[in-house]
Amino acid sequence: MTRMTRFAVTFIVTAGGLLAARAASAQDAGTNPTCASLPNPVYMDGSSAFVPTVQSFAVKLAAETTPTTIVYLSPGSCSGVNVVATNADITGTANYFTLTGTTVNKLTCTLPTSGQKADIAVSDVFYGSCGSMAPATQPATLKDFPGPVQAMEFVVPKANTSTSYLTAAEAQDIYGCGATANISGFTSAAGIFCRDGSSGTQIIISGNIGLPATFPITCTSETSSGNMATAVAGYSLPQASIGFLGADVYDGQRANLNALAFQAVGQTGAFYADSTSGVKDRQNVRDGHYPMWGYEHMMTYVGSDGKTPTSAAAAKVINLILGTATDPNVGDYVQIEGTAGTVPLCAMSVQKLNDSPGYLSAAPTAPTCTCAYVKAASGAAPVGCVACGGGSDGGADAAAGGCSGGKTCQHGFCE
Repeated sequence: MTRMTRFAVTFIVTAGGLLAARAASAQDAGTNPTCASLPNPVYMDGSSAFVPTVQSFAVKLAAETTPTTIVYLSPGSCSGVNVVATNADITGTANYFTLTGTTVNKLTCTLPTSGQKADIAVSDVFYGSCGSMAPATQPATLKDFPGPVQAMEFVVPKANTSTSYLTAAEAQDIYGCGATANISGFTSAAGIFCRDGSSGTQIIISGNIGLPATFPITCTSETSSGNMATAVAGYSLPQASIGFLGADVYDGQRANLNALAFQAVGQTGAFYADSTSGVKDRQNVRDGHYPMWGYEHMMTYVGSDGKTPTSAAAAKVINLILGTATDPNVGDYVQIEGTAGTVPLCAMSVQKLNDSPGYLSAAPTAPTCTCAYVKAASGAAPVGCVACGGGSDGGADAAAGGCSGGKTCQHGFCE
């Protein structure tokens, strides 16, 4: 099969640049500390796609007068869900994050050989999407707190300027038949990169191209979104290299990779996750044109009221990420998530109740944070946004703040 001709449809917005701190992997001098020796550790296990957002919160929590350390393992979404659902021990090494100037240090610590449990599972997909990779029945006291939205994108090396979009049918051929499908130059089997069946990113991708989460072909499997980015960008045949990863990871790799517009089943054109290839606003995710996304689900055990986490440390982290709690030392969650590459729920116009492609409904309309989110993500607020209050101040915005037309001051803008 040869490539079909399609076109990319985009929305246009004004956008500015955004300078984000890069993550460094250098370890502290000497041997790894034990994770338990770190100040007030909170253990999270699951999605590798969520790392850029997690580390943005982690460095702020680690710098507080009474610090909290997020200890993070990233074996994949459903691996994390299974560990928490079965109350299994976490072992080996994990990451934690500190800040030096504007540089995020991604460091490692050592877990005990037994006895340590994860406080929070992080998954790009709903519990039910993990299938046999987690217990068939979600434990009654394991509650899902859906967090910010993560888009999943097909990516190619920067040198590949001839491929700008992919249809669902073409992606199905690439990951269902392999190099023999002869789609748009992806004719090297070793250059077709994937994750595995426990990866939330792969589950979202596979559902949208009509394949099982365990692809029928032998592809080059990578263990994380970060590793995927490196592998695709560094493949020796740039025109034959393709993979997929979380959009927040892609944002940090835009100098090395191009994201492809995607044409879903039933669409007549292809859409980028963003309004155009050159901005970071997730416009087409937020309004429902781009379907390959999932919530960053945070799953933890709750008490008899069915809503309060039994771990106070887990509750603190979850509530800060959701914006249901504030901390002036951490700041505005909309600003943090927008800068890191995920979409806070208040900026979404659509919602989903499961990971099945094509089933979107209108999201709750209030309160919204579109102006603040787009400014954080792209560097410039949309035309027509009116500033108010103190802005991005961790929750101290005025109830009205000089807003008119029934709007109130939300995260520094009248919404």
